[in-house]
Amino acid sequence: MKKLIVLLLTLTPYLAASDLSGIWNGKGGKEDPKYGSVPAKVQMTLLQAGTSVSGTIKIGNGPLIKIPSGSVAGDSVKLVVGNTTAGSGSFTWNGSNNLSGRLTSSRGDIFDLVFTR
Repeated sequence: MKKLIVLLLTLTPYLAASDLSGIWNGKGGKEDPKYGSVPAKVQMTLLQAGTSVSGTIKIGNGPLIKIPSGSVAGDSVKLVVGNTTAGSGSFTWNGSNNLSGRLTSSRGDIFDLVFTR
Protein backbone atom coordinates (compact mmCIF):
# COMPACT_ATOMS: atom_id res chain seq x y z
CA MET A 1 0.00 0.00 0.00
CA LYS A 2 2.84 2.41 0.83
CA LYS A 3 4.41 1.76 -2.58
CA LEU A 4 1.12 2.64 -4.31
CA ILE A 5 0.84 5.91 -2.39
CA VAL A 6 4.43 6.85 -3.20
CA LEU A 7 3.83 6.02 -6.88
CA LEU A 8 0.67 8.15 -7.01
CA LEU A 9 2.40 11.08 -5.32
CA THR A 10 5.28 10.79 -7.78
CA LEU A 11 2.97 10.75 -10.81
CA THR A 12 0.59 13.51 -9.66
CA PRO A 13 2.50 16.41 -11.30
CA TYR A 14 2.52 14.56 -14.62
CA LEU A 15 -1.17 13.76 -14.43
CA ALA A 16 -2.06 17.35 -13.56
CA ALA A 17 0.12 18.68 -16.38
CA SER A 18 -1.80 16.67 -18.97
CA ASP A 19 -4.72 19.11 -18.85
CA LEU A 20 -4.84 22.34 -20.89
CA SER A 21 -7.04 24.10 -18.32
CA GLY A 22 -5.63 27.37 -17.07
CA ILE A 23 -4.42 30.80 -18.12
CA TRP A 24 -2.02 30.88 -21.08
CA ASN A 25 0.08 33.96 -21.87
CA GLY A 26 1.21 34.25 -25.45
CA LYS A 27 3.63 36.27 -27.51
CA GLY A 28 4.18 36.32 -31.19
CA GLY A 29 3.22 38.32 -34.19
CA LYS A 30 0.46 39.15 -36.59
CA GLU A 31 1.52 38.56 -40.18
CA ASP A 32 1.28 41.77 -42.19
CA PRO A 33 2.17 41.95 -45.91
CA LYS A 34 3.48 45.51 -45.56
CA TYR A 35 5.23 45.39 -42.16
CA GLY A 36 6.14 41.74 -41.69
CA SER A 37 5.43 40.32 -38.24
CA VAL A 38 3.71 42.89 -35.99
CA PRO A 39 4.27 41.99 -32.29
CA ALA A 40 1.19 40.82 -30.40
CA LYS A 41 0.47 39.76 -26.83
CA VAL A 42 -2.36 37.31 -26.26
CA GLN A 43 -3.97 35.85 -23.16
CA MET A 44 -6.09 32.72 -23.37
CA THR A 45 -8.07 30.96 -20.66
CA LEU A 46 -8.91 27.35 -21.42
CA LEU A 47 -11.08 24.73 -19.74
CA GLN A 48 -10.60 21.12 -20.81
CA ALA A 49 -13.15 18.36 -20.24
CA GLY A 50 -11.94 15.08 -21.71
CA THR A 51 -10.87 15.85 -25.28
CA SER A 52 -13.05 19.00 -25.51
CA VAL A 53 -11.77 22.53 -24.88
CA SER A 54 -13.52 25.89 -24.46
CA GLY A 55 -12.61 29.27 -23.02
CA THR A 56 -11.78 32.86 -23.94
CA ILE A 57 -9.00 34.73 -25.71
CA LYS A 58 -7.89 38.36 -25.68
CA ILE A 59 -5.50 39.79 -28.26
CA GLY A 60 -3.65 42.90 -27.09
CA ASN A 61 -6.13 45.45 -25.70
CA GLY A 62 -8.96 44.02 -27.79
CA PRO A 63 -12.23 42.58 -26.52
CA LEU A 64 -12.57 39.22 -24.82
CA ILE A 65 -13.53 36.64 -27.48
CA LYS A 66 -15.17 33.30 -26.73
CA ILE A 67 -13.64 29.98 -27.66
CA PRO A 68 -16.90 28.00 -27.81
CA SER A 69 -15.28 24.73 -28.79
CA GLY A 70 -12.07 22.93 -29.48
CA SER A 71 -10.45 19.53 -29.30
CA VAL A 72 -7.28 17.84 -28.11
CA ALA A 73 -5.84 14.76 -29.81
CA GLY A 74 -2.37 13.80 -28.62
CA ASP A 75 -0.22 16.91 -28.96
CA SER A 76 -2.60 18.59 -31.46
CA VAL A 77 -4.99 21.30 -30.23
CA LYS A 78 -7.70 22.73 -32.52
CA LEU A 79 -9.80 25.73 -31.45
CA VAL A 80 -12.85 27.53 -32.81
CA VAL A 81 -12.62 31.24 -31.96
CA GLY A 82 -15.64 33.55 -31.95
CA ASN A 83 -19.35 32.92 -32.23
CA THR A 84 -21.02 33.97 -35.47
CA THR A 85 -18.00 34.39 -37.75
CA ALA A 86 -15.56 31.92 -36.32
CA GLY A 87 -11.81 31.96 -36.63
CA SER A 88 -9.63 28.97 -35.88
CA GLY A 89 -6.49 27.97 -34.07
CA SER A 90 -4.15 25.07 -34.64
CA PHE A 91 -1.52 24.45 -31.98
CA THR A 92 1.03 21.88 -30.86
CA TRP A 93 1.13 21.18 -27.13
CA ASN A 94 4.21 19.81 -25.39
CA GLY A 95 1.98 18.05 -22.81
CA SER A 96 2.97 20.50 -20.12
CA ASN A 97 3.27 24.29 -20.12
CA ASN A 98 3.93 25.25 -23.76
CA LEU A 99 1.59 25.68 -26.71
CA SER A 100 2.71 26.97 -30.11
CA GLY A 101 0.96 27.45 -33.40
CA ARG A 102 -1.21 29.66 -35.54
CA LEU A 103 -4.46 31.51 -34.97
CA THR A 104 -6.48 32.74 -37.95
CA SER A 105 -9.18 35.35 -37.28
CA SER A 106 -12.52 35.46 -39.06
CA ARG A 107 -11.15 38.46 -41.02
CA GLY A 108 -8.18 36.43 -42.23
CA ASP A 109 -5.59 37.91 -39.85
CA ILE A 110 -2.91 35.31 -39.05
CA PHE A 111 -1.08 35.23 -35.71
CA ASP A 112 1.95 33.00 -35.07
CA LEU A 113 1.98 32.48 -31.30
CA VAL A 114 3.84 30.76 -28.48
CA PHE A 115 1.99 30.34 -25.17
CA THR A 116 3.25 29.48 -21.69
CA ARG A 117 1.21 28.70 -18.60
